[in-house]
Amino acid sequence: MKYFCRFSKTISLICLFCLTVIFLPAQAPSKGYHDYQALTSALKQIASQYPDITELKSLGTTLKGKNIWMLQISGTNGPSPLEKQALLICGNLEGDHVIGSEVALGIARHLAENYAKDDQVKKVLDQRTFYIIPRLNPDGAELFFKKVLHEQSANLKPRDEDFDWIKDEDPPEDLNNDGLITMMRVKDKEGGWTVDEKDPRLMKKKEDGTPLDKLYKLYPEGIDNDGDGNYNEDGIGGFNINRNFPHNFGYDFKGLGVYPASEVETQYLIDFMTRYVPGLKTQPHKNICGVLIFSKYDNLAADPGIVCGTPTFPQPPQQVRDAGAGQMFMFFRRGRGEEGQEQLPPARDPQQKKTLPADEYLFKNVSDKYKEITGIKSAHSEKPAGSMLEWAYFQFGVPSFSANLWSLREEERGPGAKRPGALSSPSQAQTQEAAASDRRAMFMQMMGGARGSAPGAAGRSANTDTYKKWLDWIDKNNNGKGFVEWAPFEHEQLGEVEIGGFEPYFRVNPPAEKIPELIKSHSDFALYLASQFAHIVMEKPRIKKLSSGLFELKVTLHNKGKFPYVTAMGQRTRSINSILVEITLEEDKNMSLFGGSRRVDTTNIEPGGEKEITWLILSPSGKKADIRLWARNGGGETKESVVLR
Repeated sequence: MKYFCRFSKTISLICLFCLTVIFLPAQAPSKGYHDYQALTSALKQIASQYPDITELKSLGTTLKGKNIWMLQISGTNGPSPLEKQALLICGNLEGDHVIGSEVALGIARHLAENYAKDDQVKKVLDQRTFYIIPRLNPDGAELFFKKVLHEQSANLKPRDEDFDWIKDEDPPEDLNNDGLITMMRVKDKEGGWTVDEKDPRLMKKKEDGTPLDKLYKLYPEGIDNDGDGNYNEDGIGGFNINRNFPHNFGYDFKGLGVYPASEVETQYLIDFMTRYVPGLKTQPHKNICGVLIFSKYDNLAADPGIVCGTPTFPQPPQQVRDAGAGQMFMFFRRGRGEEGQEQLPPARDPQQKKTLPADEYLFKNVSDKYKEITGIKSAHSEKPAGSMLEWAYFQFGVPSFSANLWSLREEERGPGAKRPGALSSPSQAQTQEAAASDRRAMFMQMMGGARGSAPGAAGRSANTDTYKKWLDWIDKNNNGKGFVEWAPFEHEQLGEVEIGGFEPYFRVNPPAEKIPELIKSHSDFALYLASQFAHIVMEKPRIKKLSSGLFELKVTLHNKGKFPYVTAMGQRTRSINSILVEITLEEDKNMSLFGGSRRVDTTNIEPGGEKEITWLILSPSGKKADIRLWARNGGGETKESVVLR
């Protein structure tokens, strides 16, 4: 009997081991990626190996005590790093978009390693500064490296997502022990989903007349921990950093402690870009002339320019509002009128929501060059809302670009045809679904809809088609890996369910073997982008003696760069220092200006454009005049001296 018991235990352990092997993913998606410690070590190694051209700084620490690193890279020749025009590169704003930090880190390494070996790299670094922030959301990114994979865009700041005054009390669970948080589907006559008859791996919104016994409800994998009838609606953290910037954030109440730039990660970045330093008597990083972001939004391979989306967010559950637990909502209801009373019309949103026409050519030219350099011809992208992409252009005033590094790629379908990957407006049903919950939308992307968006409208939506294309790609290019087949499971609360769906992170981050080619192509693109900034030059002053004691002095400014000195949006926001030309006379007693101003401010000069400045000077012959050009975003300072004769 004793031996039988030992034998039974051995068999049980073997069975458990076999089940574990069956359920574990063949290869962790994080293999070949840098977790926080590895990223920190890599950045410190670059900084220590190339101290003459690099400087590593922390913008601040997150709630979990992790540094948000910024690596400055600039050549040893030319002006100081703060005086050179700068390109800001930022990645991994969404916690699950870890590929952004890998490419940003790779660009940093490429620049540092090739400064002394590559003439093009040296030329650009001697004229430009690069500020590289590989990982703006290090807390959220660490979930990618956990044993149980749970895809999440947010940071890990605790938040009451179901408005029950308790934070993070209902997280998902890995019920089938496969190391993945996927989806559950359960038959329910009140459900809103049905199995796609064309591919039973997919779910689609029910249609009119769908038999009741074919309907399902969908839930994230896990149990109802707080007994409120909802499943995993209030998990660990947080807020998506790339929806937290103060442009197009929306005006609806979003919960306690949530407002534009409410997250420390957002605050650190904005502070870095805009802080005034008294000791320097300037905003040192206003030398940033362009921004390159690696995120889920795309305006390089997708349609160029920026068109803002509609910011959406979950509203308090009806039972919460009916119960009056909403003292925290009372403030937001004041002034709106009681039911039956005349309501004030909604105020017009004063924020610009679309690229200004005068700037469209710039975004189009850069987009075309991006496709040429990287070979990436299309990308899927939502319209942004509260994103860094929007804030950098509409508020900071500089050209801003975002690349979705891992997306379904589709060629143009013909002249005038819109790419499936282009920015598009969500349907009303999509907008309403998106408002349900950031977290819910994230989970729903595991079974049907465009990545990062809410479930689609009734019937077979464009989102379902997107999922079908991902499955086609999996079947043809990835040996079927990337989707967990639906399998039955006995749920302690729901009864018989099926668990399955897309593997977390699969459609956000590519396999590690894809990273080197992305680094190479985007390093080339970053060098191209930095070389396009405005270059304001001043011709040699021209002097003409008009009469005894009267001289005409002229200078002409040219923009020899490919970008305007300031975008049309930057002119509207007045956030960019103007081009300044000052004249100083050798002595005030015997010299004076008869025409012209001692200081001339010029807002903008377009690429290839010029501006002529004229002074009339009363002066004895032989006296000197000094002319100073200062173009903070166009090449810095230039000085000329002339003798009037």
